[in-house]
Amino acid sequence: MKSLNFKRKEDSYLRYFDEKNKKSKRPFNWDRFVYICLLCIALFFLFRFFIKNYFYIEGNGQVLFENLDIRHTDDIRILEFKKNEGDAVKVGDTLFTFFLDEDVFGGGGGGGTNGVSIANGGSNNSWIEREIYTLNKNIDLNRVRIHDNTKLLEIYQEDLERVRNEVILDAVSHTNLENLEFKISKLESEIALDKEENRIFAKQIAYLRELAKEQEKPQRIEIQQTTNSTGINAGNGGNNNGDDGIMLTGYDKERAYQIFTCPIEGTITRIHKQPFEVALKTETILSIHQPNKVRIKGFFDQEDLAYLNEGDYVDIEFADGTESVGLINRFYSATYILPEEFQKKFEPTTRTLAADILPVGENDLHIWKKYYKLSVKISKRTF
Repeated sequence: MKSLNFKRKEDSYLRYFDEKNKKSKRPFNWDRFVYICLLCIALFFLFRFFIKNYFYIEGNGQVLFENLDIRHTDDIRILEFKKNEGDAVKVGDTLFTFFLDEDVFGGGGGGGTNGVSIANGGSNNSWIEREIYTLNKNIDLNRVRIHDNTKLLEIYQEDLERVRNEVILDAVSHTNLENLEFKISKLESEIALDKEENRIFAKQIAYLRELAKEQEKPQRIEIQQTTNSTGINAGNGGNNNGDDGIMLTGYDKERAYQIFTCPIEGTITRIHKQPFEVALKTETILSIHQPNKVRIKGFFDQEDLAYLNEGDYVDIEFADGTESVGLINRFYSATYILPEEFQKKFEPTTRTLAADILPVGENDLHIWKKYYKLSVKISKRTF
């Protein structure tokens, strides 16, 4: 009789088949993740580029204040500054006191100015000696600058023809040639100015030497005031009859000089001269800014003219990320060469549209005051 018993295998075929058909866990696909991230970044920048180029126009600008350089119409000697750098001034405030060139060197006061009378005495020649020493020192410094600038000018002039040939061959940008020509013209102007200063200094030295000779004679050199007849003795002797000391005639002792009053309201940003220093009529004595009259001079591509109008609002972004809003006040009648800091190197010189942009409110004005001479980014929507 056939036995019905059979031995069941522990690992049957069916159980083995089920275990083999179980799904295994897939590993994370890093390649696909990196690819998707890079694709998203590329799409983001492409979308951003499309928006900026078709829906916005951009330009560069610079924050400027209304600036006034104070000069005098005559050669003068500064006596004392009544204001310091950073001080706020109003119309009519005394900026500095001075003597006219003819008052200092004995020519007498003209046009209602007060004069100085110098009495005879060997001890009074010390100020003349100091003046001659100072003028000789200035002449020597100018001669050193003239020598150095002349050597540098020769080098630039030797390179000028080479740069011209390279521009013709398109080896370098035309901007390099313009920059070199500008440097040459600037050096020539500086050399001419130094030579003119030396000529004036030599003339003043000659006069001082003649004045020193006159003081050695037993006589008094007296310069009368043209507007007043009262006299004050400031000499060492203490009376007007002595032969030594300095005689100040025809003016009040406290007003033995002229004063220069402030023509505008603003802030003194820089003083270019020192007390008792000579200021020629071509030289700036001090500079005054008007922070409340701040503006941005903006530069836009000529192709953006269709999207720009006076009265449009623009967005301003400063270098530190601060944002503000400005109003286009006016456009300049001619195109302007893009400033050097905005001009790309090795590219032709770009002529742009220039516009004045004003702050919209007091808050914007307060922000702009902090960024004098700093560059800004300007943007405006085209829709």
